[in-house]
Amino acid sequence: MFKILVADDEKFIRKGIIAILQRDLEEEVECFEARNGIEALELAKSEQPNLIITDISMPGRSGLEFIQALNETDSTATVIILSGYENFEYARNAIKLGVKEYVLKPIKKPEFIALIKQYVTDIKSVETRTKEEIIRNVENNKIMNQLKHDFLVGLLNCVTKEEASQYLDKLKSLGMTFQPMLFACAVVQYRVSEENEDYIDFAVKNILDEYLNMQDTDGVVTVKYARGKAVVIFEGTEQKVLQEPKRKLLRKAGNLVKEYCKTDVFIGLGDVSYDSLHLHKSLRHALWAVNFKLYGGSDNVELYAEIPRGPEYKFLGIEKLLKPIEDANPIQVANVFEFLTREPKSQNALKTAESAYRDFGQIIYNQIGHYEYLDNQPVRKIKSFSELWSISELKKEVRDSIEQIQEMAGKGENDVSNRKLMAEILRYMQENITKELDLNIVADRFSRTPGYISTLFKKGTNDNFNSYITNERIKIAKKLLGDSTVPIQQVGELCGYPNSKYFSVVFKKVAGESPKSYREKIIKE
Repeated sequence: MFKILVADDEKFIRKGIIAILQRDLEEEVECFEARNGIEALELAKSEQPNLIITDISMPGRSGLEFIQALNETDSTATVIILSGYENFEYARNAIKLGVKEYVLKPIKKPEFIALIKQYVTDIKSVETRTKEEIIRNVENNKIMNQLKHDFLVGLLNCVTKEEASQYLDKLKSLGMTFQPMLFACAVVQYRVSEENEDYIDFAVKNILDEYLNMQDTDGVVTVKYARGKAVVIFEGTEQKVLQEPKRKLLRKAGNLVKEYCKTDVFIGLGDVSYDSLHLHKSLRHALWAVNFKLYGGSDNVELYAEIPRGPEYKFLGIEKLLKPIEDANPIQVANVFEFLTREPKSQNALKTAESAYRDFGQIIYNQIGHYEYLDNQPVRKIKSFSELWSISELKKEVRDSIEQIQEMAGKGENDVSNRKLMAEILRYMQENITKELDLNIVADRFSRTPGYISTLFKKGTNDNFNSYITNERIKIAKKLLGDSTVPIQQVGELCGYPNSKYFSVVFKKVAGESPKSYREKIIKE
């Protein structure tokens, strides 16, 4: 809405001008009126008009004094003066204060309307250009930030001085420079779930940026590195400052992320790099250190420099236990990794486990491709080693993966029974859709692994398990929202969401609007 302020101590002139504007302008306008300069200044501050039409001579505070005071505010309004012949010199002074035009009384309607129309057009044109410029600046900033992110990740990942030098030059061209100092990289890993995937990366980076920049007097840069991982780059002048003091700082930062984001957090701090060309070495150490979250414990920060190398371990020979995989004992294979709970924490112990798990993953991947009955339907993907948060989770992943393959192997002979099972699962889910319900609960109910239920469900419904539950619950919520006697908080509880805030987030994500606005729309209809 285009806003116009009319200031004149003569009521009939104010009312007359407003009547002319509202009747003859093609543009829809909102008019405000003031009897003197004092009222005019208050309205100019509160309403932020686009155009001001003011008399030069008014009681209390004259038009000239009003314009002087207006220039001291953040107003960008265009000002037009109304003046009698005897006030001509005042009008000239007003022009010096930035007034765009003055109109002599008595007002000549055709000329006045033509003048106002021209100013309305000009002002809107300027505002449009300003908005476009703001949008361009925002887009440019987005592009700049994305480039900085990409170049930082490139710098962290490159392995040669030549590559690193190129990325440093690119970052310098964007205004980001690294001084000739010592550096240390930390990897902050956090769990990503369906509930937090929309905001978790942004939230974690914001918390790290705010806390670390407030606490650290030396240079610090944070960057989103990968799904569930952020990298912190510390600068310093002494090696000892980049280890234990940073561990304490990261421990507090990790606790803040855990508290505010309600997620598990573990941090690995790499060795010191002696220049920015070798950041990738410190990062590699940090990425390895963060894998020690498998061991658990009360401390959420692991220093690479303090991890003992430990004795060499023999190859675990996991392939022998998987030949053939259809006859393998899932528990026996999973227990291969039990040695991690018996042996002292060391680099060699974890490397042995990581190597065995990598071999296991390759075998599973190869086996999945042997079963044509899947019709190219996606199956549960085995987690990478870095995605595992405990030894028990590692063993469970091994068991579930083997059981999935074994169940897939027998599927061609059991299509009929699987269709029957799918019907029973859907019936059970419909009966319990508003209760606590997840993949593990359904798997336990039907004595199957979560991986098997997930694969069966996807093939049987062409939908994934969690989205099916969400969509069914939102259908119930929409029906309940049609009844205005049921409070919105109770609607969430009745369809399986005891947390009203989470219910609102899920509803808006699925329906495209909040429960409140959906109810208002339905009731109006």
